[in-house]
Amino acid sequence: MKTINSYFRNGFSYAAGIEDWCRKSYPHELQFTFCQDFAIADWFGLSAVKDTYKRVKQNWLSDYKAWTEVEVALNLLAWAHNQLKQQGLDDQDKFIKLYSDLYEEASNAFYKKYKNNDEAIRYHFEMTD
Repeated sequence: MKTINSYFRNGFSYAAGIEDWCRKSYPHELQFTFCQDFAIADWFGLSAVKDTYKRVKQNWLSDYKAWTEVEVALNLLAWAHNQLKQQGLDDQDKFIKLYSDLYEEASNAFYKKYKNNDEAIRYHFEMTD
């Protein structure tokens, strides 16, 4: 398997590489493109990632399946940046922390919104366990 940073030659290959890595690293089939969406934002920096999260939350929190995949994407991206750090790319700590914080925020938002929805909770556990 290629090392994760072998994908990254420019912004397009970076986003495609992250998306490919996420799909290969996650045991369930992903239905949405949140890994790639955040990877594109990644290329433009931390503020772009925060802005993307804000827009994604506004548009997708009302769909528990999509929001579950947002959580999955944020978790995978924290791991992806950890892999990049392990492979020698500097300055990954800011991204690792941001994605970890956003994952925690997304998880809390999920449970707050869907705490009484058994179907949503069951789906969430199946996808994130």
